[in-house]
Amino acid sequence: MKKEDKIKRVEEMEKIMDKSADIFEEVNAALDKLEENFSDYKKLDDYYSSENWFQDVEDYNNGTLPQDLKCGVLSEDGAYDLFGDNHELAIRLVELAAKMLRR
Repeated sequence: MKKEDKIKRVEEMEKIMDKSADIFEEVNAALDKLEENFSDYKKLDDYYSSENWFQDVEDYNNGTLPQDLKCGVLSEDGAYDLFGDNHELAIRLVELAAKMLRR
């Protein structure tokens, strides 16, 4: 193999290593944020199955709460979508972790 080909290969692998290290750092930072948010997310999940949520929806619909109040949280669709996204993300994380461990 020519010296130039070896140099090219080493340079390519160096770029891959640098890119991978940057991505791993970004993913770890995102996972830290996800983990830190988990107790708040759980609180939201609990809210959706509580009497408080049903009462808040009723109050909003009856005009007891301000009509200009940002209240996407009172939408069943918004919660359903968020909880579904969480489920799909968890599956994706498990599948990716399995690939990474099997490499």
